[in-house]
Amino acid sequence: MSPSAARLRASPLFWPLPPVLVLVPAGLILAMTLAGTWGQLGWRALDWVYLSSQVGAQARLPAVVAAGAAALVAGRFTRRSLVFAQPWQPRVERDVPLRHAVVVVGWCLGAYLVGLLPLTGAVATRGAGSPDAAAVAGALAGFVSLTLLGYLCGVVARGLLAVPVAVGTVFLLTSLVFVSDSWTALSLRLPFDPFLGMREAAALGPYRLGFFLLLTVAVAWTVLWLLRTPRRFSAVHGVAVAAVAVTMVLPHLRPFPLVTRAPGPAVCDERGGVRYCVHEGHAEELTAVTGLAAPVFDAYGPTDALPREVRDQSLSRGDEEVLDGPGQDVLWLPVYPGWDPYQQVPAAAAEWVAPDVDRCGSGSVASLDHNAEPEERRAAVVYGLKAWLASQAFEGDAYGNDLFADADPEQVRAWIRQDRERLVSCEVDPEELPWRT
Repeated sequence: MSPSAARLRASPLFWPLPPVLVLVPAGLILAMTLAGTWGQLGWRALDWVYLSSQVGAQARLPAVVAAGAAALVAGRFTRRSLVFAQPWQPRVERDVPLRHAVVVVGWCLGAYLVGLLPLTGAVATRGAGSPDAAAVAGALAGFVSLTLLGYLCGVVARGLLAVPVAVGTVFLLTSLVFVSDSWTALSLRLPFDPFLGMREAAALGPYRLGFFLLLTVAVAWTVLWLLRTPRRFSAVHGVAVAAVAVTMVLPHLRPFPLVTRAPGPAVCDERGGVRYCVHEGHAEELTAVTGLAAPVFDAYGPTDALPREVRDQSLSRGDEEVLDGPGQDVLWLPVYPGWDPYQQVPAAAAEWVAPDVDRCGSGSVASLDHNAEPEERRAAVVYGLKAWLASQAFEGDAYGNDLFADADPEQVRAWIRQDRERLVSCEVDPEELPWRT
């Protein structure tokens, strides 16, 4: 067998393209996807809602690479100087661009899906909730349509110039979601990462999927029209392009709601008169929440200042309920994929019971310098108290402020009971602390 025949037989998955034109972008996409998700494999509180959103979120840059690869293929293999790409050849109208698209999309999308497998496995092992099929389908359809849009740029530019044009166009389209929420229905992802307890709005996913399917049809038809000689007007092609234009305008006239709340059953515990509840899917986090918040509340002392309940935000029915939490004596904790309870829970508990530093009148500026204003020195007492309270979740190993470094817990509790009104009003100077006199 001749070397040329062996190469042809060994690369049926690439024909009619040189393997390097698809293997390089596919390898880059695989590396980018693995790099973007590898650090998430050990995250706490992973769930299927988050993974469904990541299918679109992680596709942003891989889609740009795939579009650039498609533009390079079209620019090289559809230009009129090639003997096999003459406009009068019937196979150019459909067969050649179809084969190009199948090879580029197949390898690039396949590499992207392989890159998502480790994160999918991690979520399948311990994740809660259920996948959002509409969000996943819309993201994958968007990947395909944006890749074909890159191919269209290559057909139009017919040269290496097509690559930066395609890369810039697709990058811009995938970035518009961060400019205005109206672009969310036309983008691969939400402008933020949803998690357990919320889902994409019911109409958003199907609309996104429909838009990208329409865009795929319109782009494919436009490619065929540009490669055809003579170019004849097609009513169906015109309708497809007009439909894409209409679907791009509608979300700007009346933006879609982005997410809806989907609170599930709660798992609860009680300690020290405070009830702790998390979403059923976050049951493994309940021990950490209780164990880190209860010591902070115990260290503060007065029970009337404690929240009635500490709740996982995945149990909320809306943003209003979370914002009204202090009025209902409820401390809401955001439990989301990748959260660190050891940092967030003690800080949130200390923030709840400690005075509001804005009452000091220092503009949140705290200082213990001799030339500092009295308001700034009193603010330092409040900040020091918060740091000390948060440290009690770790048995006081890290005080974080010299003001409370030598304080005994019983002494601090007694001081809070005695000077609580002055403390709440931010009237306590550093020199007045009992263990510093």
